[in-house]
Amino acid sequence: MLMKSPKKIRIFLDRPLKESLILDIENADFHYLKNVMRIKIEDQILVFNGVDGEWICKIKRINRDLINLEVVQNHKEQPSYEPLRCYFTPLNNNRHNYIIEKLTELGITKFTPVITDYTNTKNLNIQKLYLRAKEAAEQSGLMIVPEITEQKLLSDLIIEEFNKEIILFCDEKKNTAPPNDVLNGVKEKIVSFLIGPEGGFSDNERMNMIKLGNVRPVSLGSRILRADTAAIVAATILQITNSKAVI
Repeated sequence: MLMKSPKKIRIFLDRPLKESLILDIENADFHYLKNVMRIKIEDQILVFNGVDGEWICKIKRINRDLINLEVVQNHKEQPSYEPLRCYFTPLNNNRHNYIIEKLTELGITKFTPVITDYTNTKNLNIQKLYLRAKEAAEQSGLMIVPEITEQKLLSDLIIEEFNKEIILFCDEKKNTAPPNDVLNGVKEKIVSFLIGPEGGFSDNERMNMIKLGNVRPVSLGSRILRADTAAIVAATILQITNSKAVI
């Protein structure tokens, strides 16, 4: 049976979705639906899990601390997403939350916090970052929630991971090539970029990255950008370059 259009409420649930399933909604999602969105019995919302597509679900029961949803009808098939990874340095005043939110909206699929020589903020709550990404995905229409890994030392990444793919790192040093010049000289698809701290990278870090050959410094212009602004610019450039990326 064709359902009426659901309310524009979307939530991510990390569980299988198929027709006629009954889902129990608790905790933060319960609070969001009941107290923030004030849903009622028979209301319809959208639910996605990053695998089975997006489904129309009907509110069947609202209890004191539990909501029952019935999975009714598939609304959208699950798209495939081009992998796009952001390595970022934790920032003062939790401004990395802004990076997670806005880059999730732009389609970044994986985030890795990186500790550099000049990183000031080193204690991250990964679960809070994940919840920020989840909320951004729900509100932007994205059909996945990006992965957020544990933080890693830049020195370890240079040894263990950075030699496996082409990576752009945004470098405010003079005489660094603009993105177009770097991208035009690379045949492989670039799926990762690194945003450093606002103090920039140390000379030793810069030297060790450039030594790898596949880690390419790029300039984002003549102005010195804040790290969160630079992250948005870099993500946008890669979205345009990687034409198969789903935005």
